[in-house]
Amino acid sequence: MKSHDPNDVTCRAIMDPAPAVLAPAVTFAAAVQRLLDERLLAMPVVDAGGRYLGLFRKNLVISTVLPQVAVHSDRFNQVVRMIDAGLLRDNLRDIRDRYALIAQDPVASHLDKDAPVLRPDQSLVTALYHLYRGRNFLPVVDPANSRLLGVVSTWDVLETMRGGV
Repeated sequence: MKSHDPNDVTCRAIMDPAPAVLAPAVTFAAAVQRLLDERLLAMPVVDAGGRYLGLFRKNLVISTVLPQVAVHSDRFNQVVRMIDAGLLRDNLRDIRDRYALIAQDPVASHLDKDAPVLRPDQSLVTALYHLYRGRNFLPVVDPANSRLLGVVSTWDVLETMRGGV
């Protein structure tokens, strides 16, 4: 476990400085395989110079295989009722067919570019807020040159919070 000054914990202090990353040309299928192999929910995508381009997230993977009415509706309860009523009858073959259509796409065309990004000097509370709002994984990026410095995960924050308890 890392030790931290309890009065001054920044994202730089708690981040993993050597996260698994993807290159933008990696195929969608290969990126999904990396998520599976490494048991990650997201991976940053960086160019050859280490500049952060966006996140490849499991939610984006799932959204590509869902029926589009489910993805484009903001009415969660209505979509669930449609599924429960049998109005959306997609089966595994339909899901696999949609997956096959994009399997060879470069991962760069399937990024979350709007995901929250942390600066290295931001506080633990900033990371906590984004994790509370549903993120599991946050890139830490140098604002001066857009280089990925590391990632802060739920696990990093939980370990830091519990300290020596």
